[in-house]
Amino acid sequence: MTDAVRQLLEFSQQYAGFAMDCWRLAAGAVAAPVAAAPKPGLEALQPMFAEHYRQLLAPAMPPEIPGAAAAPVMAAALARCQRAAQALAAQTTAAAADAARRLVEELSRNDAGAAPITTLRGLHDLWIECGEAAWAATVHGDAYAAAQAEWLAALIELQFEQRRLQHPASGMAP
Repeated sequence: MTDAVRQLLEFSQQYAGFAMDCWRLAAGAVAAPVAAAPKPGLEALQPMFAEHYRQLLAPAMPPEIPGAAAAPVMAAALARCQRAAQALAAQTTAAAADAARRLVEELSRNDAGAAPITTLRGLHDLWIECGEAAWAATVHGDAYAAAQAEWLAALIELQFEQRRLQHPASGMAP
């Protein structure tokens, strides 16, 4: 089994488990008596949803580069890349928390005319809708644009320094 297929299988298993946990929480909360306050049980859904959504959106970090500690310039570029990835991850975590908040709000609404969610498909569609709205709100912000720009610049610097160390005869000064 290739690495990509294994990762896809692991993701689908995690997603299926998450979807079932989410459905159990939502079904229990929806079955509870309707009140003006959020339905009981939905508060537990928010951190679980946010964490899974954050994992989907988290930026990839380059693997540790052998010998980075031996070259101070390389170590500095790697540290910059890690700081930038953490800043971008903070933005995606904010998007995940917003998506979870939106999902809980939608599940808690007491619209008389709205059809209740009675299927896993309906819950999934609502989850996607809330996630897309939160993601759109996040990525159109200045903070996300700045974090993404810094992360991309840090990755480029890291690649440049790595190539410079691999090919010192290219004429670039160390």
